[in-house]
Amino acid sequence: MRRRSSVGGRMVLRGCALLCAAFAVLFCAPGVARAQFPPDRGDRHLTVAGDVHVPLDLTMSELRAYPGRTELVTFLTDAGPQTHAYEGVALEALITAAQPKAADAAEHPLLTLAVVAVGTDGYAATLSWADVAPVLARRPALLAWTQDGTPLDAPRLVVPEDVGGARYVRDLTRLRVVQLAPT
Repeated sequence: MRRRSSVGGRMVLRGCALLCAAFAVLFCAPGVARAQFPPDRGDRHLTVAGDVHVPLDLTMSELRAYPGRTELVTFLTDAGPQTHAYEGVALEALITAAQPKAADAAEHPLLTLAVVAVGTDGYAATLSWADVAPVLARRPALLAWTQDGTPLDAPRLVVPEDVGGARYVRDLTRLRVVQLAPT
């Protein structure tokens, strides 16, 4: 029986090995792929206010102190589809830290919450609690501090389950929590 030598097969195996090594370096080695953050400029703050018991006013450094996660997302824009890797804090963590006011008689009081995200240019988008809570959304919203490994000057709202990018608010300055239940 004659043994076949496959040059193409060996090249594929080497390519796979290189890809696995690159993945390990980028995502498994501590600190290797982390962005180097510039010092806060002092003029960039994110406020969390509205129907909350503990309003927040956070600098980018304070925001980055929250536990982060990375989401690879693809969304449609006027220029066509875009794919980016965002790293940031779960929006739920900030809203929970601000202690939203719950509806008095509601069976599920947080389901009557809305969050309005506003950028420096006045652009705004609204999210329901179902967009924010991991028990309701497979990939809940986050506030990104990096895009493709590059630090952002101000947080960006990222809604990974959205097909379009309309609710991806750039240069986020304010989150207003609104209790929609009748009082």
